Amino acid sequence: MQKVIHFRVLIDYEKDVFRDIEMVSNDSFLTFHEMIQEAFGFDNSQMASFYVSNDDWEKGQEITLIEVKDPEEGGDPIWMMDNIQLDEIIFEKNQKLVYVFDFMLMWCFYIDVISIKTIEDAMILPRISQSFGISPEQYSKSTDLTFDGVEIEVDSEEDDDELEEDELEELFRMMGGSENLN
Repeated sequence: MQKVIHFRVLIDYEKDVFRDIEMVSNDSFLTFHEMIQEAFGFDNSQMASFYVSNDDWEKGQEITLIEVKDPEEGGDPIWMMDNIQLDEIIFEKNQKLVYVFDFMLMWCFYIDVISIKTIEDAMILPRISQSFGISPEQYSKSTDLTFDGVEIEVDSEEDDDELEEDELEELFRMMGGSENLN
């Protein structure tokens, strides 16, 4: 017998797109991260974090992919995805998590615990048990950078990820540089 957590993972996107993922309760958050990447067809090349959440989807304690701050600086303890099991955080139906992938593009996923049940060991887990909607392309978003009130649009397509020369010069000037980039 194994305890299974059934998650609904909804991506913040213009269309309704979600995946239901079933995981063994003692799987790590790293395994859950990898399953989300697989379920939405992303390439797992960017940073990501889970956040324990409340019913208003406010971010609480972070569970991060890699250590990003010095634990001696104080503040909240650093929880790493590969060191935390799902059942250390997930206790009951309707618990919520927020998952953020790619901190430049800010793909945000809302995760709800649909059920926690005990089943026979015969089921192969983890697994994607339901898919609804067509997942967006990972690099389909663009991001806008704002410096001193001036907005610079950056196209995030893999094939076209360079700023135009005049945008680079403007960015350099706003950051305190006065030299011409030519």
